[in-house]
Amino acid sequence: MNPGGIQKSGAMNSITCMICEQINPSRASFCSRCGASLSPSSTSPLETNLEHTNLDNSLDHSNLDHRLETGSRLRDRYIIQRTLGQGGFGKTYLAKDTGRFNELVTLKELTPRNQGTQPIEKAEELFQREATMLHKLSSPQIPRFWEFFRDGKRLFLVQDYIEGKTYQTLLEERVSKGQRFSETEIIQLFQQLLPVLSYLHQLGIIHRDIAPDNIIRRASDGVPVLIDLGGVKQIALEVNTPVTSGQNSAIYAGGTCLGKVGYAPDEQLRLGIAAPHSDLYALGVTALVLMTGKQPQELVDPYTLNWRTEEEVTLSPEFNSILSRLLASQPSERFQSAQEVLNLIGTDYSDDSKVRETEIKGTVAVTPQSKSYPPPTPINNSGCKQVFNESVPVPAEIQGWNWGAFCLPGLWCVTNQVWIGLIAWTDLSLVTGFLAWPVMGIILGIKGNEWAWKSRRWKSIKAFKRHQRGWALTSFVIIAIIVTLLFLFLELIRKLALNLLG
Repeated sequence: MNPGGIQKSGAMNSITCMICEQINPSRASFCSRCGASLSPSSTSPLETNLEHTNLDNSLDHSNLDHRLETGSRLRDRYIIQRTLGQGGFGKTYLAKDTGRFNELVTLKELTPRNQGTQPIEKAEELFQREATMLHKLSSPQIPRFWEFFRDGKRLFLVQDYIEGKTYQTLLEERVSKGQRFSETEIIQLFQQLLPVLSYLHQLGIIHRDIAPDNIIRRASDGVPVLIDLGGVKQIALEVNTPVTSGQNSAIYAGGTCLGKVGYAPDEQLRLGIAAPHSDLYALGVTALVLMTGKQPQELVDPYTLNWRTEEEVTLSPEFNSILSRLLASQPSERFQSAQEVLNLIGTDYSDDSKVRETEIKGTVAVTPQSKSYPPPTPINNSGCKQVFNESVPVPAEIQGWNWGAFCLPGLWCVTNQVWIGLIAWTDLSLVTGFLAWPVMGIILGIKGNEWAWKSRRWKSIKAFKRHQRGWALTSFVIIAIIVTLLFLFLELIRKLALNLLG
């Protein structure tokens, strides 16, 4: 096993993610299924799926590597058929239930890190509590929970087996052919999935981990099925995370931070705050990923942190409006219930002619053999106060001549917090021979944009540009007024001189 949780195979042609066992291209930086970093030297939590990072780092990997063999029998009832994969808290198996006419079921295993009696009893108690909730769920689009049991030091959940492919797998298949999901298909996905979310939310249950790999298109009827509810994962995290201080207790017990980076909203990842609008945000990200074939990190503007929806895909005005509200950064600006979205879709898309195929903008289809996902996008670094530090990156979009700073350096510097511009006012002392203002104007004309970006905190590049345009317009107006007044004054002097001479 290699450091960093990766395993290389096939003469360096592929990398196997040790988190979810997905086989990725050798040049990939991130797992295409779970988002975990594939770099041995990378340990940044921003480059991984938070759920996998928190849970898998706390598990006893020697236990996880010990798989149940095909044919193993549990509880004198479940016969292991094969390993389906490894989730955020343990291995998942396909098993035959001899107690129910040999129906296929999914067995999810959790092995507590500490194998002592107390942690196992705690895990058992917590899973029994969760089982009570899961058993009450009744939806054809949620795998039915059957039971929870303990086998030695192993804990298992038994759920329906859903035969089909995840939307992550379906997307990868399409990308390899140069295809993506269309707007029509996404609307249909919403119409089929939003009633399930509405049902969960009415019961007070938040999924917290909606993403393409947690939605399966059922093979029998093509209907999407939601898998991996976050409640079970929270319990797995509580069981496997040792709480040694009050600070950790607040993080893990008070508000468990679950969800995939890029899909879950900021307040959920940082603070553990989850609500219906959190799931709707993740659903919006999922839609954008399916329509573009790109990872969330590639779809966010690195400076404004806004979603580049209109740059990446052409949508109908109705659906673009819905998607924009789903992806709003402020929770108060999002839809507050799944039913709200359903009502809009029902109104705006009753006429099928309104729905047009999605157009991918300016991108060539990338095959799985060549795709590679970049690290998370950089944050807005304006207002860093390192004005003369040339190593601080400044957006290329804002570099260039600044007319407002050139014309009015002594005034422009105040609202932009570039205080060196106050030197322009030394002209009032006549010491500089009226040169300070024009010299400082030239300096700020050249460096003004860069210094203003570093000096003051800006909401976005767009806000910065708007502010500078305002100063440019103001300076032109003021100069025009001054020139006009000067012309009128000279004209008045000329007339007075003519009168005196005449």
